Amino acid sequence: KDFDGNLKLLKHCGKLRSLVEDYPILLGPSRKGFIGTITGESVPVERDYGTAAACLAGIFGEDHGNGCCTILRVHNVRGIKQAAQVMDA
Repeated sequence: KDFDGNLKLLKHCGKLRSLVEDYPILLGPSRKGFIGTITGESVPVERDYGTAAACLAGIFGEDHGNGCCTILRVHNVRGIKQAAQVMDA
């Protein structure tokens, strides 16, 4: 995937979910280059905040309920878990 492909996957996650129904979908945006391109952050370890935003977009979707992913692959498990818990509250 290139930059545009990564963004399309996140923005249209709900469509992917409708195609595969109840099958698990893994999202692995952790510290990826497309996050660096968006944020201007060249150091991967400094992209955890962008990773959290990408994960929340994948979990909750555009309208906080139309997301697609059921599994996340991340480096900062604790931070992403906290972000998801707050978003879900």
